[in-house]
Amino acid sequence: MVSRTALFLLALNFFSIANCSNILLVPLSGVGSHYQVMLNVAKELLHRGHNITMLVTDLFAHENTPSNNPIEGAIHFIFFPTAFTMDEYLEIMTNMTTAGLQGRYVEWLMEITTGENNFQQKMQKECENLLANQGILSILGDSNVDLVVADMTGGCPIHQYLRKNNGIPYVALSAVLTIPGISIIANRASFNPAYMPEITSGLGHVMSFTQRLKNVGTSLLFTVLFNEMTDPNREVRIQHGLTNITIFCEDAELILINTNFVLDFPRPFLPNTKAVGGLTVAPGRPLAVEWIDFLESAGEDGVVLFSMGSYATGIDEDVAGLFAGAFAQLPQKVIWKLNGKPSATLTPNVKVVDWIPQNDLLGHPQIKAFVYHCGVNGVWEAVYHGVPMVAVPLFGDQYDNAQRLVSRGMAVKVDISTLTSDELAQAIRTVIKDPSYKNNATRISAIFRDSPRTPPEVAVDWIEYVIRHGGAKHLRSAALDLNIFQYLLLDVIAVLLLAFITLMIILYCSCRLCFRGCRRLCGGSNKVKSE
Repeated sequence: MVSRTALFLLALNFFSIANCSNILLVPLSGVGSHYQVMLNVAKELLHRGHNITMLVTDLFAHENTPSNNPIEGAIHFIFFPTAFTMDEYLEIMTNMTTAGLQGRYVEWLMEITTGENNFQQKMQKECENLLANQGILSILGDSNVDLVVADMTGGCPIHQYLRKNNGIPYVALSAVLTIPGISIIANRASFNPAYMPEITSGLGHVMSFTQRLKNVGTSLLFTVLFNEMTDPNREVRIQHGLTNITIFCEDAELILINTNFVLDFPRPFLPNTKAVGGLTVAPGRPLAVEWIDFLESAGEDGVVLFSMGSYATGIDEDVAGLFAGAFAQLPQKVIWKLNGKPSATLTPNVKVVDWIPQNDLLGHPQIKAFVYHCGVNGVWEAVYHGVPMVAVPLFGDQYDNAQRLVSRGMAVKVDISTLTSDELAQAIRTVIKDPSYKNNATRISAIFRDSPRTPPEVAVDWIEYVIRHGGAKHLRSAALDLNIFQYLLLDVIAVLLLAFITLMIILYCSCRLCFRGCRRLCGGSNKVKSE
């Protein structure tokens, strides 16, 4: 006889299948950290019985196949022509990391956004080709897509095109930890630079006067320049009638942000913005025998895990020598994740590999410290597993992620532009020998894990909420319908100021008339008395 529990589970499974939806995912690219965030959301959607289509450039057609990753076998991919070759893409990503390691990220950023064949122009061409591809547009428009989930960092506004022309709502997903300044553009959220550090500022939430001054300047500069530098598709948007919609997705039903206030600094959110930080974290899986052997061979000293991200390759001799010199001073063994061979002499305690099971290694108790550039996915993995860190931020939001780790007492931050081998070695020794760093990391991990739902589950809960109700307009702020003069009450202030000035003029004129009248009256009385 079938138990009631089995019947309930069967009915629940049937209900899930019967109510599955067709969901289009539009990641920033087909590989990398942003893609991994979107892929984890896709896994949870698939688990709940939804049909998933992912739109990426054909540059990553080979990577996204069932033979490379079984999860991709359950996803229907639509590939559109790219404007880049794989060599060009890898060169861009590698040069970005290399520039960060050399302390010249800003200079690199200017290099790729100027010139006749710059990155922005190629992105615009790629977007023009996509929105002119009637084959892909007809497939998307006629495929009964119920919802689009799109990376809000940038890219081609295909999700907004589908909303305008096919009435398909979309949810914006931010893969980065913090975007306080642009929230005022995205959904008119409150932003106060007195205690809310702007992205890329690297500041904490308790600021001195000088830091608050810097934060205001960073916010103004970032809000203006980020829109200019990350929206190469402005002409395309105008061409397709998207002139009133910016890349910040203010027409989204919901905005899901990869943040959690266990690490991020508290700030106000509007109801249509949800914190779903840690979308890529998971319990550590069993490691292969060769990894176990290496970890256990380190003894009580343990192992330091070192990674500068997926694109750290071919770093120059000076930078490689800096790291190698630091590791030579340590009693711990070191796992160095690097694409290619370092141009430096390594001591026997260093193992260089081009790939690591990063999350699984961080879950092993022999990992005593994580030296990392503070990409957001690795940060959440370290938080989840409670591993103290040495933060070596290179570019973008990594400075902010590093500062948040420092503020929680689980990391030491170093400056790559002035860093020496001795300073790096001392920073590693500090986070290993000072028990406060491990204790704080363990405490933060416990708080982060203390939730009845995992981050992907929370994200998909809200995605399904939008599907069930055909949108989430009731969560949308009316402030989005106001222009900047109305939102900042500049029109009201102008009227009140005009009224005040008018009142002051009236009072001034009245007083002046009264004074003249009194003077004449007094002057007439004195004349009568004298006669």
